[in-house]
Amino acid sequence: MTQFVLRFYYFLEDDIDSLKKLTEIFSRNGMILSTRNDPLAVKQPEGVLYNLDYPQGKQKILAVRTSMSDDYWQAALDNLKVWEEEDILAGNDIMGSLTILCGTGAWEEMTEKACEKVPDNAGETFKLRNEEMLCLKRDRGKGESIYLCRLDNIESVDSSFLFRRMPLFYAGVLRLQALDFVLNDRLLSIRREKDDMQQDLINILHVKLVMNQATLMETEELEDEIQRLATSYGKLVGDQNLVVDGLKELESTLQVMERQIYADTTLLVPAVVFTQLTESYQQRREDLRNMRDELNEVQEDYRAAMDVVQSKIEVMNSRTNIATQEQIKGLLEINTEMQKQGLVYQYAAGLIEFIVLAYYSHTLWSHLQHTAFTVIPSWIQFVTFMVFSGNVVWATHLIAEYKQGEHHVRKKLIVAIILFLLLFALIIAGSILAGSHVTEH
Repeated sequence: MTQFVLRFYYFLEDDIDSLKKLTEIFSRNGMILSTRNDPLAVKQPEGVLYNLDYPQGKQKILAVRTSMSDDYWQAALDNLKVWEEEDILAGNDIMGSLTILCGTGAWEEMTEKACEKVPDNAGETFKLRNEEMLCLKRDRGKGESIYLCRLDNIESVDSSFLFRRMPLFYAGVLRLQALDFVLNDRLLSIRREKDDMQQDLINILHVKLVMNQATLMETEELEDEIQRLATSYGKLVGDQNLVVDGLKELESTLQVMERQIYADTTLLVPAVVFTQLTESYQQRREDLRNMRDELNEVQEDYRAAMDVVQSKIEVMNSRTNIATQEQIKGLLEINTEMQKQGLVYQYAAGLIEFIVLAYYSHTLWSHLQHTAFTVIPSWIQFVTFMVFSGNVVWATHLIAEYKQGEHHVRKKLIVAIILFLLLFALIIAGSILAGSHVTEH
């Protein structure tokens, strides 16, 4: 029986210096650095080092195959532990590790020996073409997984699967794990914010709009509530975008892994392998989908709440407008009455002005031109001074309107002035002619 250990150390591309330090440590302790990324010399007794890249996750992988032994991996595991601890800083930069305990022999005996070293057996089994694999441990917190692989014989080993494809599968798992940690924190934060906003929405709708309905909130307060609702709605949209982006990235990573696993001919039941490696992350995908739907529902609630508050504002504004219109109507009625009274007073003032003007004009003429006044018949005097007084009153009103900016009365004003001058000239001329006629006699 022959056993050896395969261990893969995963580093981010930024931690390449730590990978090189760990490589130097293993090289100093007898490991041979291979230029191939899937050494075919499985029967080579010495330990071997080689490098793998996983571009999708920006990861560098240091692969270690220990030397052959028959002590059920004990010496190899002890040596790896000691060598890893030689440089603490390099060990701290390890993103995760995959260990495969490989060996030939009876499956039951190998399983018993492996379980003694790794008591917490995960119990997941992979069916391979010429081998069997059992997951002994999976620690997501440390990014560490340990598998047991039974080989029928060394000659039948599918070295490409064990030395390359399996560690690349696990690189995808670590990528999912790192993404899952980010998405978990994001979900917790978004869920807390969503719950707070739901409580705030209940407070606005129930407490302020229903219980306080009797006090009738002012329009300004309702507008403030709409602003709060709009702000929260914007946060919900942002949170939903974060969830959707995370969901897309998670689904893309799962699809890449699914294609890789289903395309591997070594796996007899690829669907089982894919499920076992990604089950928890598929649950995270469901959590993201549920959160996306929940956020969408809360958004709908907020839109409905904004419509309710807006409708309430419109109703209150309508009531205010009606009250304002009623006040305006009352003012218009008062103004109409005042205008009517004004017209009455205006007519009365005009009449008084006319009478006073006619009286004093007639009296003044009788004193200044008494001779003519006695000769001219009374009816001519009456008609003349009635027309003269009326024209003067008309002219004064037109002048007042013109001074107030009513320039459209300009033509009427000119006519009134011309008529005034004609009447005035007629009175003077009539007085002179009448006086001359009396003197001749």
